[in-house]
Amino acid sequence: MNPLQPPVASTATAHVADAAPPAAGGRRAGAAQGIALMAILAMPTLALAALVPSLPQLFQQFSSVPNFQLLVPMIITVPSLCVALFSGVMGAIADRWGRRKLLLAALFAFALLGHAPLMFDSLLLIVASRVVVGLAEAAILTVGNALMGDYFEGEQRQKWLGYQNMFAPLIGSAILLSGGFLAGLHWRYPFLLYLSGFAVLALVWLVCWEPGRHVQAHAGQPVAAAPFPWRVALLVGGVTVLFSLVFFVQAVQHGRIFGDMGVASPERISVLATIASLGTVVGGYLFKRYGKTTVARWMAVILAFYGASYLGVAWAPSLAIGLPLDALGQVGGGLMLPVLVTWALQKYSFEHRGRGMGLWGGAFFLGQFLSPPLVTLIGSAGFSFLGSVAVIGGVCIVAAIVMTLTQKEQ
Repeated sequence: MNPLQPPVASTATAHVADAAPPAAGGRRAGAAQGIALMAILAMPTLALAALVPSLPQLFQQFSSVPNFQLLVPMIITVPSLCVALFSGVMGAIADRWGRRKLLLAALFAFALLGHAPLMFDSLLLIVASRVVVGLAEAAILTVGNALMGDYFEGEQRQKWLGYQNMFAPLIGSAILLSGGFLAGLHWRYPFLLYLSGFAVLALVWLVCWEPGRHVQAHAGQPVAAAPFPWRVALLVGGVTVLFSLVFFVQAVQHGRIFGDMGVASPERISVLATIASLGTVVGGYLFKRYGKTTVARWMAVILAFYGASYLGVAWAPSLAIGLPLDALGQVGGGLMLPVLVTWALQKYSFEHRGRGMGLWGGAFFLGQFLSPPLVTLIGSAGFSFLGSVAVIGGVCIVAAIVMTLTQKEQ
């Protein structure tokens, strides 16, 4: 049996782990909670996309500061590093202290410290504030994913995960464009976008509740506070790192892919990347439309999309052919996040969902740091950059074929 697919014989157990615990007062999650979760999970995108256009101004502003070439990029990268390192800790805190309490505190810190650079002139203080933003981001991402499992189950969960990934590129593009416009006015102004965190805080305060702490099993007994399933966490984390390595080849180095395809203008690269990102909307729609597809089959499909994309952009004779092939990878990305989140949520009971999803988030963001060195390592064997991308694409195709054949044998 494929280890990525939940055992068929464990239907009752899987149902208990996957079911949303009854909320206080018999409340049921609906559109308001779904929209709130989409807003919550958009905050990490804000932490990155809002500041990308202002990076040149930041370099210019702090060019007289010692080690500015190291410190300035940390304004953008430190929050992601904190997510990778501390998501598991934040998940454990959420399980013990309460999801809603931690989320409200994290959103307040995210919004408050996010716009702190409006007042700071010291580069070191700005970087320090970004560490707090990163810790808050780790909590927001972890609790947001956990609440997706707490509030929704089955088709409703897949519907809202699909919506999230359909709208994510539109939200990301809006943030990126807003950040670029504000950066053109002043290097500090993109940090104003963090004030939207207070609006999300108000929304969460109004519509989100603390999920119940006891889930009744089919035999009438509460799900015991069993030891944390570290073996399951190792499997989920390991698979997530492998998939995120593939994901971040394109997500981190998209500009370089187009640059090696012959596009010289940064403005044109931005436009082409935005066009290609529409594939993410397609991926989110496919996940929502074909909700009964097994996780293992989705994983094979994702690898096939990335394999075709990475091999295609490396061998495309022209940009007209390379652009739609690049978009295939975006379709895979639009599928990857909801598929991995769905799979991870299936593996953890309510009591362990916070820590479990925190470790999942840490594993996913770990791929952001490991993916560029992987491409460099492949290139050290004599491959060009696009040649290295093609090697990864070839591995994806082989893995997709193996997974497909394994499923047929079940």
